[in-house]
Amino acid sequence: MNVVAINGKYTNNKELMIIPDAVHTDLYDNLDIIPFDKIEEFFKIYLK
Repeated sequence: MNVVAINGKYTNNKELMIIPDAVHTDLYDNLDIIPFDKIEEFFKIYLK
């Protein structure tokens, strides 16, 4: 079992995003629906 999961160090940085009319594979290469703004915001906050 992963120790990080036990102590909860990285459990507060998750967000469920529902993209209307998209399936999982659309998020690989459909540039019109990939939420780049949310990804950039996440990187700025959590990847210092």
